[in-house]
Amino acid sequence: MSLKERYKRFKEWQLDPFDWSFDENERHHCENCGYDFAGKFCPHCSQKAGLKKISWKSVFQSTAEVWGMNNRSLLYSLWQLIWRPGYLISDYINGKRQVSFPPVKMLVVMGVISVLIDNLFGINEVKTVRGDSPLVNQFFAWIKTSPGWGWLIMTCFFIIPTWCLFRYAPRNTKHTLPQGFFITVFMAIQVLIVDDLADFFGDYFYILLPLCYFYAYSQLFGYGFWGNFWRVVITLGSGFLLAALALTIAELLTTIPKSYVEEYKAMADLIFCSMVPIIVGMYISKKTFNRREKKKEPQNIEISDNDKTENKTL
Repeated sequence: MSLKERYKRFKEWQLDPFDWSFDENERHHCENCGYDFAGKFCPHCSQKAGLKKISWKSVFQSTAEVWGMNNRSLLYSLWQLIWRPGYLISDYINGKRQVSFPPVKMLVVMGVISVLIDNLFGINEVKTVRGDSPLVNQFFAWIKTSPGWGWLIMTCFFIIPTWCLFRYAPRNTKHTLPQGFFITVFMAIQVLIVDDLADFFGDYFYILLPLCYFYAYSQLFGYGFWGNFWRVVITLGSGFLLAALALTIAELLTTIPKSYVEEYKAMADLIFCSMVPIIVGMYISKKTFNRREKKKEPQNIEISDNDKTENKTL
């Protein structure tokens, strides 16, 4: 098989990795409720068809279910999240829930695994930004013991920029904020994986973070290279500035600053630098969306005119 054919198969797998076909004529007898049926699951009690006698394989599968490694496999979902992240997220937020291990549960499991790995290999170094506020320091200390939730909170600052800048994208147009939360959960899992790799192999692995967002968002929203590039840059930059704004507010609420003027000036600068690019980017995205919709209108008019002429001839 040539390299071109392999790539073609890979792209086909990215777009549609699941085979839902089954033999409608094949009959099964449910050992649980005694119902005869066709399909993969009993319509009465939902037990899976074709269950065999208990073996050592059954013991392994039952144990693996605790960590999500059997039904809707955690490992397979992570594999998808690496090679087809945007398509996986798009499938999930558009109603295909069975394509992935539950994302919030996956984030929790990955957070537990990350803590276990850190303890087993003695990775105790925590890269944090310490402030004068005890509340901020407690927050970073909590992130050390709960990296999954910590990265989720961090990536939540990207929800608003993503919603604004990709609201008029060719794919998943006008996605909602609740959908944006699940987009964030999936991306937090990727960020957590990159963070673990950086602990083992060095900080230069953090360069994968923007690449993860670029790759996932290009599949999820369907923009071209440059359209996706500048939107991802603004999303990440504005998200980090909003996180800095939240830390500044926390510092202001929990400490007595030397000068309130400097604190308020810093907050105003953060708001301006984070919101202005978002607003400008949203305006450009909306204008591009309107032009794209106008290009579609003449085609619709031509089709309707052709239909009228056909009706007249009939």
